[in-house]
Amino acid sequence: MNIGDLIEFRHSSIGVPKGSMGLVVDMSLQITMEPGRDNFFLYHIKTFDGRVRKFSDSYIKKVTPGLYST
Repeated sequence: MNIGDLIEFRHSSIGVPKGSMGLVVDMSLQITMEPGRDNFFLYHIKTFDGRVRKFSDSYIKKVTPGLYST
């Protein structure tokens, strides 16, 4: 996923229902200090209520263009 991608939430979270959509506005790499554990990205997602929240890629999936068009 990249900045500017439209995403859909796979799981619900506090204030974010499952299936709602948002926009990736920033990404930050989280470097783990534990041996054997991989580094991962946190995606800063702007939801339609105007708030920016951080999620890992297990909570979100990229929406393919044209999927919701009529």
